[in-house]
Order: sequence, then C-alpha cells, then structure tokens
Amino acid sequence: MKTKLLRLIRVVQIAASLSALAGLGWGVYQGVIFLRTSPRFEVQKLTVSGVKHIAESQILAKAGFDAGANVFRVKLDEVRERVEQLPWVRYALVERVLPDQILIKVVEREPVGLARIRGEVYQFDADGKILDPNAASGSSFPILDGLRPGDNDGNVIKVEMYRKVIEDIGEASLSEIQISESREVTVVSTSDPLVVSLGGNDFRNRWLKYLSLKSQIQQQYPEAVRIDLRFKNQVIVRMQDDDAGGKIVWGEKKNTL
Repeated sequence: MKTKLLRLIRVVQIAASLSALAGLGWGVYQGVIFLRTSPRFEVQKLTVSGVKHIAESQILAKAGFDAGANVFRVKLDEVRERVEQLPWVRYALVERVLPDQILIKVVEREPVGLARIRGEVYQFDADGKILDPNAASGSSFPILDGLRPGDNDGNVIKVEMYRKVIEDIGEASLSEIQISESREVTVVSTSDPLVVSLGGNDFRNRWLKYLSLKSQIQQQYPEAVRIDLRFKNQVIVRMQDDDAGGKIVWGEKKNTL
C-alpha cells in the first residue's frame, strides 16, 4: 500500500513539473511574440559612428533594412557583413540598443599613400587595399606606380617597400615612387625631374649618395634623365639621346664624381 502511495505521489509531482514547464514554455513563447511584434521594439533610430571618409548615407543604404523593422528581427551579422563590403570599411560592429535603436560602429581604412592605376589616382591602406579615386583629394603622399588591381599579395609587398622608402628618405622629398614586378625601386624627387634608381634595399644610403652628386651631375650633364645607383661603387647616368643604350659610368676604375 505504501509503495502504491509513493508511486502516486511521484506521478503527481511529475505531472505538476510538466505542467509548470508547459506554463513556463507558454510564457516564454508569449514573451518572444511580444518582443517581436510590439511597436515598442520597432527600430526608430539607426545610428552610425566612426565615419570620416564615407558618407553616412552609404552606410545606411548598405545596412539594408528600414526604420520600423523589429529590433529583435534585425540579423546583426548580416548587416555587419554588408557594411564591410564597402571599400573604405575595415570592419564594423552592429549592436541593438533597446528598445528601438540599432548602432553601427565603423572602423575605416586609413590611407598610407597614393597610387596611379590606369591613369586614375587612388588612395590605398597598409593592407594594399585600393580605395576610391575621388577620396584622394587633399592628400600629399608621393604617388606610387606599380600596384595592380586583384594582386593583393603583390600589392602588400609593394606597399611595405613604399613605406620603407618614405621612412628612409622622407615623404616631403619625393613626388613619385615606382616599384617594378622584380621589386626594384625608382624615385623622382620634388625638386627635379630626374629618375633615380635605388634598387631593392639600402634606400637611405643610396639617396644620400645621389644628393651628394646631384649638383655635379646637373652641371656636367644637364640632359641626364636617369641616375642608376643600384651597383656598388658605380653611378650610371642615362642621357636624353641614350636610345642605343649607351651610358656613362663612374666607378673605381673610371671617372669618379
């Protein structure tokens, strides 16, 4: 008799627990329905922060949803992915601010130089990301020739070399930096049109050598168009009429500037 009574009590307890769980589940369900349908949680404000190069309207358009959407139905990751498709956006963070606001925080790409590509001047960042051409106005970086759209790995290497050249020589001293596919660097200064070949390293010492010889070269060879400093103990000067490939070489066994 006692055993039957204990079983009955246990059945009643289980039934009560299931009933409580069902009630709780129903309450949670009703709560979710309320949160997802109540006008109180309709998005009334979409706030964008961190923009400097991008118009806020571009961010809002790319976010892809309208005011009035339920704040809990907004898929934050999808909004973030769409916003990060904009070239100037490095990454974005999308948050709900209850009861009725979505906040988009943007970290933009920071330009580190200018590049000439197919006749257009673009900005680019340290990752080699090529940015919009019309955003380049007002920048004073030397112009880089050598970046190629779609060649991200190659562009990253060239951007690193570009920044090293600027670090060694100084941004204000240069108007153009050219980097070939073989990673050879040539530069043009802001003070004269001579093209100076610096090779792939030791940029500072080679540039200082050029500066020490500059006035002599200009006086003795006013028609010179290119100075090649890639070779040890040699200075190669190419002339305007140097179509046949002739060159004048100064070195240890020849005339020394």
